[in-house]
Amino acid sequence: MACQTVNQENCKHFVSLPIPELKNKRECNSMTILSPKQIQDLDVVCQKLAEDDKVRHVGVINHLGHLVAGGFRNGMKPLLEDDKVRMTYMQMQLDFKMRQELDDVLGPIDYIASRRTKQLVISVPIGENLVLITAEPDADDKKIIKRAEDLFDDFTIMTV
Repeated sequence: MACQTVNQENCKHFVSLPIPELKNKRECNSMTILSPKQIQDLDVVCQKLAEDDKVRHVGVINHLGHLVAGGFRNGMKPLLEDDKVRMTYMQMQLDFKMRQELDDVLGPIDYIASRRTKQLVISVPIGENLVLITAEPDADDKKIIKRAEDLFDDFTIMTV
């Protein structure tokens, strides 16, 4: 089952922020820039993961908390309104960044999972980006996480 992908028309409701001009590449050494080809490849991987009937959403969230690839499965009605979905993307990225503060003591995060009454939420880091997966509450989280790690394992995101 295909994902609804992010494109120019779908993104018109996102706030456009000016990108500061960089004097040299060292100023952006931690910034991840996705090429159109990488976004297309990520969409394909998201679609593969969304083939599981229990999976509702597979999307890649960038370091600013914006959806850059993937989305809800076609025909899947989100449980939240659009503005709440966008807010959730930002919250997930913020939560991930805060948890990274403990990486030097506890080691890096493999994934974050929470099971709610109405939904299973899983985030798997790829560089500075997160793969955000939502699924039915009775879905097998370990199976979904393993499949996500297998599918996204070969995917490398270049940083500037």
